[in-house]
Amino acid sequence: MVRLENVTKRYPDGTEAVRSLSLEIAEGELVALIGPSGCGKTTTLKMVNRLEECTSGKIFVEGQDITTANIINLRRSIGYVIQEIALMPHMSVAENIAIVPKLLRWDAKRIAKRVDELLEMAGLSAARYRFSLPDQLSGGQKQRIGVLRAMAADPRVILMDEP
Repeated sequence: MVRLENVTKRYPDGTEAVRSLSLEIAEGELVALIGPSGCGKTTTLKMVNRLEECTSGKIFVEGQDITTANIINLRRSIGYVIQEIALMPHMSVAENIAIVPKLLRWDAKRIAKRVDELLEMAGLSAARYRFSLPDQLSGGQKQRIGVLRAMAADPRVILMDEP
């Protein structure tokens, strides 16, 4: 499902964030990248969804070389939870969760059903939280909403950076 072949990321100043990483993650497999701060975990995740380009090597998602994939479609097909949560402060919980399904042009009824389903799955009452704004949530609730947003379009790959 996700395969990295000899992937290296070197910045213009010569710093290597990732060196010759090869990794294969099968469908249904859960993998954790563990290491000290600055060892390349976040950079590796960013390379999988092309927020960062690798300097050398190849990355494949579902058998496709990501450099030949439409970058927008690639990113919409991968759920991504970032360290900083980054909920849109002017959007409701439901609107935050529904970002990718809306971009994929799901119909409103399907989006509403998916949002409510995810909120309930996370132990957050849809009736109570659907219209809440992020500043009305606790830190833990915000983190859960970030995870739900990554899951909203039912992606086959989810990248989680210190969830």
